[in-house]
Amino acid sequence: VSCLCGSAPCLLCGCCPSAKNSTISRLLFTFFLFLGTLVSIIMIIPGVEKELHKLPGFCEGSASVLGVQPHVDCGSFLGHKAVYRMGFAMAAFFCLFAVLMVCVRSSKDPRAALQNGFWFLKFLVLVGITVGAFYIPDGAFTSAWFYFGVVGSFLFILIQLVLLIDFAHSWSQRWLRNADESNAKGWYAALCTVTFVFYAASIAAVVLLYVYYTKPEGCTEGKAFISINLILCLVVSIVSILPKIQEAQPHSGLLQASLITLYTIYVTWSALANVPTQRCNPTLLVRNGTGSATTTEPLTTWWDAPSIVGLVIFILCTLFI
Repeated sequence: VSCLCGSAPCLLCGCCPSAKNSTISRLLFTFFLFLGTLVSIIMIIPGVEKELHKLPGFCEGSASVLGVQPHVDCGSFLGHKAVYRMGFAMAAFFCLFAVLMVCVRSSKDPRAALQNGFWFLKFLVLVGITVGAFYIPDGAFTSAWFYFGVVGSFLFILIQLVLLIDFAHSWSQRWLRNADESNAKGWYAALCTVTFVFYAASIAAVVLLYVYYTKPEGCTEGKAFISINLILCLVVSIVSILPKIQEAQPHSGLLQASLITLYTIYVTWSALANVPTQRCNPTLLVRNGTGSATTTEPLTTWWDAPSIVGLVIFILCTLFI
């Protein structure tokens, strides 16, 4: 009890005696973030969505939110509403501790005890905020929080891009340093091989996007997004090897550009997988699972490959931090 409710994470300190309190706290907060993500995934499973109908008032007023058509059943997007509530709870939880930790620069600060301990109480606070979020009346909250989600998603993608660039730069720098120190050509070969694999995967993904998410007639938006992002990736790759860039950043090169290209193609795939037109989006599922749509059966996606890949990237970026 003292380990869970005290001011130090002594359980993990016993397992990792050489780790700093700040490092252990970062790992535990990462676990909380991963737990919230896992709960959000569970919320969009169809069986769980049906149980959400039992929450009082959770579907009331949904027809007027964000222009949703009145004939669309609330159950067709109830899980996604629950994900927004869970996201609100996680954001409120982390913002609360961000405010409490303002100007705390070391573990010697008295407020650092709140950061490094009381984990069971923190878990109760997170659960309390989450439960309360599901009882917030629908309507204005959902509309406003939707726009927060749009901005937050954009910032999240930018942060992931920065982390991936930093990761690729550290990767390239380490391998080039190993090649210089050991005078071994194998490091250069490995660097070229990884870069080639990333570009090959990107090209293959672009071809698959054109095949499955576009049609000879129609799907203009999909064609435009794929083509524009492909051109931008080509420009970034060329810029990364320009002499001026190499002078400013000697370790900059195609490895970083290839990784960002692959991530950009993934983001494009994720966007195309949310297109509401079944003709341009093969990942759409019908509620009854038959694969044939009717006017009374809304199309939806609940657990698809982009979600799985996104979760893996999210976990890897979090661990890299």
